[in-house]
Amino acid sequence: MADFVEKGDIYFFYRPTVNVEKVQSLDDVQRLHIILVPDAADTARLFLVGKKRMPEIIKGKPKSTAREWMMNDMTGKPKAVGEALAPLEYETKTRGEQEQGEAIPAGEGRYAIFARDNSSRLAYRLTSPDKPGKAQAELGILAEASYVISVRNPSLDVPGFPDSKPNYPKPLQEKFADKRWIDIDDGTLLDYENAQMLLIGAHDDLSDEGVSITGKANLFKTLGLKKRDWPTEALEAGKLAEPQMQPEAREPSGDRSKGGERGGKAARQTASAAGIAQALKGVDFPCRKADLVKQAKANDASDEIIEVLNAFPDRQYETMADIQKALGEVR
Repeated sequence: MADFVEKGDIYFFYRPTVNVEKVQSLDDVQRLHIILVPDAADTARLFLVGKKRMPEIIKGKPKSTAREWMMNDMTGKPKAVGEALAPLEYETKTRGEQEQGEAIPAGEGRYAIFARDNSSRLAYRLTSPDKPGKAQAELGILAEASYVISVRNPSLDVPGFPDSKPNYPKPLQEKFADKRWIDIDDGTLLDYENAQMLLIGAHDDLSDEGVSITGKANLFKTLGLKKRDWPTEALEAGKLAEPQMQPEAREPSGDRSKGGERGGKAARQTASAAGIAQALKGVDFPCRKADLVKQAKANDASDEIIEVLNAFPDRQYETMADIQKALGEVR
């Protein structure tokens, strides 16, 4: 019998590349996100998946595509995480106002983290869409799947993984000792921003794991999103969809003349993609790293965001897509 660490809802979102008018394949996707919302907890975790795709489930000889990293980009109230998925606006000197489209829901279901065969596992079962389609195939999302999941020791370098490190408290850091990876015996290991995990494809049939995952997720209600505002073709029919929202559709209440507070306090003050975008609101492109730091300070960005921007390569940045690329390089 499986020894469960936690259960909850799992949601998959993809954010298309800037200025792509039609999403036709993985090449048109900029980010793949997983959101885990544990049962009986008033928090949600937003993860970034490396290479924009879930690891393959490969029988027999292992391949490099059967493993991938996943990093915590934000932990907060479920509705704050939902706000971080909204469109992002920014100004450019040559192209005027530009917009990064909203993250598009591509799957919802239930998940479990449990111990099995001297390892920890992350398994899920989709409740929507009823049958995975092209969108899920491009992103590597199956009807159900399980992965061996390990947490990276932030004090040790691991080639191919982001450089960012979580600020674990001493009791959690001591769990690692001198090990490069540890199993998940405590769900709080996943709660810290920049915490990194290794996923290795295991099974595409949960009966092989000897577990049953029940229940039904409610993505829109849990994340506080209005279903009528969001493209649902990928979630409901498995079809690749494009952004359709105007930024104002997700503008929180407040003084809109001051730009609102999209993303919530947690997103604005941390070096997540949403936090960086908010900190650079009003920046003129093209610009250099020093200009980014200057704009972030003018917007009263947190010390964490300033530190990340100072780590950016010193080159010219033409668009917000260049910023997000640099963010991926330094993390």
